[in-house]
Amino acid sequence: MSQRFKLNQLEHFRAAGRFQHVTRAAEHLGVSQPALSRAIAGLEADLGVTLFERSGRAIRLTQSGAIFLRSVERGFTAIEEGLAEIKESAAAETDGIAIGFLRTLGYNFIPKLVRRFKAKHPDVPIALYQNNSTGLEEGMRQAQLDFAFIPRIEDSSRFSWIKLASQELLLVVPAGHRLAHRRTVSLSEVRNESFVCFKEGHAFRGLVDRIFRAAGFAPAISLECDDGSYLMGFVAAGLGIAVFPPDYVRVPHVKALRIAEPKARREVGLAWPNDRPLGPAALTFLAFAKSSIRPDLTLR
Repeated sequence: MSQRFKLNQLEHFRAAGRFQHVTRAAEHLGVSQPALSRAIAGLEADLGVTLFERSGRAIRLTQSGAIFLRSVERGFTAIEEGLAEIKESAAAETDGIAIGFLRTLGYNFIPKLVRRFKAKHPDVPIALYQNNSTGLEEGMRQAQLDFAFIPRIEDSSRFSWIKLASQELLLVVPAGHRLAHRRTVSLSEVRNESFVCFKEGHAFRGLVDRIFRAAGFAPAISLECDDGSYLMGFVAAGLGIAVFPPDYVRVPHVKALRIAEPKARREVGLAWPNDRPLGPAALTFLAFAKSSIRPDLTLR
């Protein structure tokens, strides 16, 4: 049998069931005792069962009343949880997020990720900042950034960090290079060549230097720069070769080769400061990043 009840009937019944007393239940609801009694009587009439045994102002739930009260409590709990989710969602739509990222992530990955997020949460303001690892960490310390896409951070007292992906790095050579016909190469095969790369102090430069050390040599650097967006152009012009992320290999007249040895990968993770709680919008973005980023730094 399908029944429809007014919300105030259920509110009155819940209060009466909790207090087991008409006067106290009415005072709790801020209604008159006759109004409370009428609401319960109407509910009993609609249900066709007796919910309370009465003795003056004192009342006691019947077996049917106790069963129904448990169901009503579950229903109100679900409603209250839904209202809390709505409020959290509304707050997330108005809070802004400041996101920092490494320059090598700005060519392809960050624009695609932010576009996906904005498609789901169009009203969340996002501010984007690119910098090196040191600058990103300082931005989080100064409360200028909520998040930073950055390699692993060892200082767990100041920052939380989760690994999101591990990206393969490639050796990029000019199209006319002696190895351009190859699919894979060992770095030892190019130990006598000139390289173009980021300046010292950049996180990516530090990573590439470690890869070279693992290969057993220090590279000859022909060109250092701060911005990787034009570095591939120098490779195409024959001014050097480079170890670089695949996102940047988009210019003509270059060839990207897989590195057989040593291991050439970089971790990419998301960091945030521990000294302040994440707001609703930041928590929404964190959940989105976790669910949207594949282990190879592509998007689901």
